[in-house]
Amino acid sequence: MNKLFAIIKREYLQRVKTKGFLIGTLLMPIFILGISFLPALMMRSNLGESIRLVVIDETGQLFEPLEAAFSEIKNGKGDAKYQLSQLKSGESLEQGIVSLGQKVNAGELDGILVLPRAILENNQFQYHTKNIGNFEIIQTVERTVSGVVRSLRLNESGLDVELVKKLNNWVSVKTFKIGESGSQEQRAEISFLFSMIMGLLLYMMLILYGQFVMRAVIEDKNSRVVEVILSSVKPFQYMAGKVIGIGATGLTQFLIWVATAVLISMYGLVFVKSFAPEVSQLVLPQVSPWIYVAFLAFFLLGYLFYATLSASIGSMVNSESEAQSYQWVVMMPIILAFFFMFAVNNSPNSLLAVILSLIPFFAPILMFSRILAEAAPLWQILISFVIMILSIWGSLWVCGRIFRVGILMYGKKPNLPEIVKWIKYS
Repeated sequence: MNKLFAIIKREYLQRVKTKGFLIGTLLMPIFILGISFLPALMMRSNLGESIRLVVIDETGQLFEPLEAAFSEIKNGKGDAKYQLSQLKSGESLEQGIVSLGQKVNAGELDGILVLPRAILENNQFQYHTKNIGNFEIIQTVERTVSGVVRSLRLNESGLDVELVKKLNNWVSVKTFKIGESGSQEQRAEISFLFSMIMGLLLYMMLILYGQFVMRAVIEDKNSRVVEVILSSVKPFQYMAGKVIGIGATGLTQFLIWVATAVLISMYGLVFVKSFAPEVSQLVLPQVSPWIYVAFLAFFLLGYLFYATLSASIGSMVNSESEAQSYQWVVMMPIILAFFFMFAVNNSPNSLLAVILSLIPFFAPILMFSRILAEAAPLWQILISFVIMILSIWGSLWVCGRIFRVGILMYGKKPNLPEIVKWIKYS
C-alpha cells in the first residue's frame, strides 16, 4: 500500500507543480470572470455613444415619425442614442449615397438610411454602413423603420393605430421551476445554458484526463522508467497509481473552478448589475450543493472507467501516433454521450433517456444531465452507481491483464487476437 501511495504522490506532484497546470487552472477562472464582467464593462464604456444617421426619404412622409421613434431609444445615460438628420440637397440618390458614404468612411457618420418611394409596396429599404457586423444596430433600425411604416399604413387605412398596437401586443412568459421547496422563477435559456456548460465541462474533463493517463504511460514506457518502477511494484499498483494520481490532479483543478464559480454566482451578478442595470431582471438558476456532489461523483466514476481504458491503450503502443488507431475506443462513447445529451435534456424522462443514462459508457454525462433536470429518481441514480462500479471493476480486471503484458512489450503494435491472448493467459 505504501508503494501505491508513493506512485500516487509522484504522479500528483509531478503535474501540479508544472507551469501548464498552474496556467490552465488559473485561465479557467479568468475566462469565467471575463465572460461574466466584460460584457457589462463594454456596455458601460458605450453608454454615451451616439449613432449618427442620415435619412434619404424619397416618400416625403417617413422622416418625421422616424425621427420621433428613434428619439425614444435611449442610451445608458438617458440621452437619445440615435441622432437623425435628413438629406435635403438636390443631388440624385446615387450622388447622395456617394457623398454621404465618404463621410461614413471618414467617421463623421455611422450610417445612411435610404427609404425609397416603393417602400410601402415592396417592404424594402436600404441601410449603408461601414460596420455591417453590428447586428444590434441593424436590427434596431429594421424594427424601428418597420414600426413607422406599419403605423403609416394603419393611418392611411383609417384604423386606430394605438388600438391595433394594443391588440397586437406580444404576450411573454415567465418560467418557474418546480422543486421540493416550491416554484422558483428561472429563465429557461439560462437553465439550459447552465446544463450545457456543466455537461461540456464533464465531457472535456473525461477526454482530457483520460488522454493525460495514456500519454503518461507512453512516456514512461518509451523512457524505460517503467522497467525500473516495475522492479519494485506490481503492474496493477503502477496502473492504479497513475490513474489515481492524475485523477487527483483533475479533482484539484475542478475544486478550484467550483470555488471560483460559487464566488462569481454569489457576488458577480451584483457587480454586473452595478455597471449594467438593464440586466437587473436576470435570474440565475438556483444550484443545489448536491449538483456539485453529483458532478464530482460522476467525474470520478467516469474518469476511473475511461482512464483504465486509456492506460491499457498506452501500455500497448510505443507512441501517440500508434495510439490514434485505438483512441476511438475511448473517444467515441464520450462524443456520442455529449450528442445524446441534447435529446436527454429535451426529454429526460423518456425510456431512451433512462436506458442511455444507465449504460456505463454514457452514464457519467447523461445521468448527470438527468440529475440537473431533476428527472432521475434516487433508485435510478443508485442503479447507475452500482453499474458504474461493477463496470470499473470489470475494466480494471481486463485492462490490468492487458497492462501487465503490454507495458513491457516493445516493437510491433499488437492486433486484436494478440490482445485477447493477453487477457486470457496473463
